[in-house]
Amino acid sequence: MPKRTTAFVTFPIVALGAASILAVLISLLIGAREADDTALQRQRDTIEHAIDQHGLSLARELRVQTVWSEAFEQTRHKDTGWMRTFYGKYLSDLLGYDQIYVLAGNDAPVFGYAAAARADSDYGAIGAGLTDLLQAVRHPHLKPHYDVVVTDIAMPDGTVQHHVAVADARSIDGKPATVIVSTIVPDAGKPIATPDPPMLLVAVEDIDKGFTKRLGENFGFRELHWVATGTPAGDSSEAVKSDDGAPVGTLVWRKDQPGLQFIRHVAPGLGAALLLIGALTWFLVVWGKRKARQILQSEEHATTAARTDQLTDLPNRTGLHEEIAGLLEDRQRPVPVSLIMVDIDQFKAINDAFGAATGDAVLIGTAKRLRNLLPPGGIVARSDGDSFVMLAPRLTEAATSELASDIMTALAEPFDVGGASVIVAVSVGYAIGPRDGATGDELLRRAELAVDKAKGAITETAVAFAPEMDAEITYRHMLEMALRDAIAGGAIDVFYQPLVDVSGKRVLGVEALARWTDATLGPISPDIFIPLAEETGLIQSIGEHVLDRAIRDAKAWSGISVAVNVSASQIHHGDVVEVVRQALEASQFPAERLEIEITESVLLADEKRANEQMRGLQALGVKVALDDFGTGYSSLQYLRRFGFDKLKIDRSFLDGAGEPPESSVILASIIRLGQDLDLTIVAEGVETREQQRWLQAAGCDQLQGYLFSRPLPVAQMTEFIASRQIASAVAS
Repeated sequence: MPKRTTAFVTFPIVALGAASILAVLISLLIGAREADDTALQRQRDTIEHAIDQHGLSLARELRVQTVWSEAFEQTRHKDTGWMRTFYGKYLSDLLGYDQIYVLAGNDAPVFGYAAAARADSDYGAIGAGLTDLLQAVRHPHLKPHYDVVVTDIAMPDGTVQHHVAVADARSIDGKPATVIVSTIVPDAGKPIATPDPPMLLVAVEDIDKGFTKRLGENFGFRELHWVATGTPAGDSSEAVKSDDGAPVGTLVWRKDQPGLQFIRHVAPGLGAALLLIGALTWFLVVWGKRKARQILQSEEHATTAARTDQLTDLPNRTGLHEEIAGLLEDRQRPVPVSLIMVDIDQFKAINDAFGAATGDAVLIGTAKRLRNLLPPGGIVARSDGDSFVMLAPRLTEAATSELASDIMTALAEPFDVGGASVIVAVSVGYAIGPRDGATGDELLRRAELAVDKAKGAITETAVAFAPEMDAEITYRHMLEMALRDAIAGGAIDVFYQPLVDVSGKRVLGVEALARWTDATLGPISPDIFIPLAEETGLIQSIGEHVLDRAIRDAKAWSGISVAVNVSASQIHHGDVVEVVRQALEASQFPAERLEIEITESVLLADEKRANEQMRGLQALGVKVALDDFGTGYSSLQYLRRFGFDKLKIDRSFLDGAGEPPESSVILASIIRLGQDLDLTIVAEGVETREQQRWLQAAGCDQLQGYLFSRPLPVAQMTEFIASRQIASAVAS
């Protein structure tokens, strides 16, 4: 064969061989690079996870030191000697913390300790950078992406203390550190009144020392060390940031190169086993593609699982937000989006009565019925444990209202679960975007406001969001803040309304009534701020204030009894007996001149607790009166079961006093019943002379109402009592 022909034949073969070898090398290099990148990403993920888990571990470790009644008492009393021994030295010397601080309820430092010589003022150098962590502990709902750990501590008095802790990596004094912020609460020992907000323990552990060494040894990071943020560190590094996005530092290590090591091992056999290498390359490419597909499928499955409720197979709250955003952000063709929220009322009662399996079956059945009602393009999601949301685009308001009514009708049908018929009640509210909200959060919030309004409605009907609902929430929040300020500033006043004998001439006692006039909002009715105080837990402070003030004022009124109202919250979430005992001891006020008035709502909530508190009050010598008699439930049973000293007839029964036939008959029966039980009978709301004369003839003991006096401040009540005493003396 001529050389030219040989060359012509050889050249393509050599070229093909060279191209094959080059292709193999390129494939190997690409695979090596991907392996190196994957290993590096795994190392970075491991570092991030290890730092997060280290913080959580420290937060759990400090739970023993912060859920502790002794620590709670000593820190509250600012016992720096105790804090130095049990927080400073113990946490520093034995557990390895570098800085320890105790903060008061206003976040001011009351104690500081460090392994190196420091002073309490050192907290000022780091405190500004920890504001977000303090906020995350005091208001976890404001920092949802922070890893806040909340532990419920059951107390002997039936209340639950919430222990809150958060940990994060921070740059402290230019060094990376783990910072733990934890509330200091009592454990399950004796009941202790906890301040609001609680005191905090702040612990700092440098992580550029032992932790970094252990991390490198445990996970095979070679020459792992920290460098300052901004220092060029190459590919094998991880920039660590705090939850608020601030830089903490950069970890650097010797990069593992599994791909390069692989090439070195197979390189000697490349020339002699070109076909084998080619086959292996082909196999590796196919295997790599298969693995990539598996990883992609796994990620898609994880993404789907993260946005899907596992019980009902509906989108969960995360998926719901994505769907709402997709519909609302269609700027090309904006369409109305109706968001209908469905809450199953008293779902816990279903679980308690039938079991969790039945409750799950009801949720699945609810999801199925809602799916059956879906309009074209609609979506059903399970937004919470017993809440569902239906998204329906392109519906008019009338169609939305009709769909909401259809939902209520469909869910009113009993659920057949294992032969048991389960009936559920639902509350339905809806909002329409973008009119009622331009974002998913706004639309959900306003639909929730409509649901809340539906829960309080007398009739079962779907409620549409209205702008005044937002105004009500804003006003309620403003009112709550103003009430807190009023309580803290002692702006809650106490007025008194007299209780007189049936002749109306002699004052026998007074009833203490809380009154509040805000500088901005003006006079606020007790019918508004007392229920608000009960909902927010402020009623305890108001009750104690009114009791102390009433006893102090009444000391000047010789022979006059004073009555103080006590709510169900004070009875069931506090110790009224102890509060009254301390108030009587502090004031030296005669117990027999004090009356505690309770309503039937107190007895309905927990009869046993109410009975214990009543007996305790009577053991002190205090009288107990049943107020607003006839407005609650099972009143006759309560009169027979509880040993009241006084019965106060609600003003609603006096409208027909002296007029035939029904009202007078009922009122007379109540008075005779009280006389038979040897109770002092008081009629409230007396406004006319005819009512007074009728009550006097019927045998009522005491009268109270505007006929005799409106509620008066202490000075005017003193004058009123004196004037009546003078009039009685002259008449006698």
